[in-house]
Amino acid sequence: MIVIVKGKNTKQLIIKALSMLSLVVMFYLYYGHMSEKFAKQNQDLVNKLNTKTENKKIDVSKQLEKTIYKEAVVVVDLLEQRHIQSIKVVKDKLLIICDYNTDIEPILIRYGVKALVKNTSRNIKIALDLRTIVENKYES
Repeated sequence: MIVIVKGKNTKQLIIKALSMLSLVVMFYLYYGHMSEKFAKQNQDLVNKLNTKTENKKIDVSKQLEKTIYKEAVVVVDLLEQRHIQSIKVVKDKLLIICDYNTDIEPILIRYGVKALVKNTSRNIKIALDLRTIVENKYES
């Protein structure tokens, strides 16, 4: 029988320790590199989304303006242009001032209770809520 007594081989322990240390350092450097890469990609994506949302806000405001303008044109057509004295946007209302003898029945049919009408001795004032007009246009 042969009995071999192995002693501690320091060279092998040093090689194992250095290989483990180099492996840990390599993973740490890879993690740092990939973190920077993903952070850069994330920042680029955030910048793109910010520019898209700004463009959408501008587009939405233009659409709202066009919707309000089209509604004012419809009102002018319904009441006939020669009877209208002025049209204004005041706060969130479309204010129409027309002659006293104007037939406002088409406006009352189209907008119903939402059209606030005030008769004076000189003219008729009609206020239309823009919020409900815009909401109705976006629903359809």
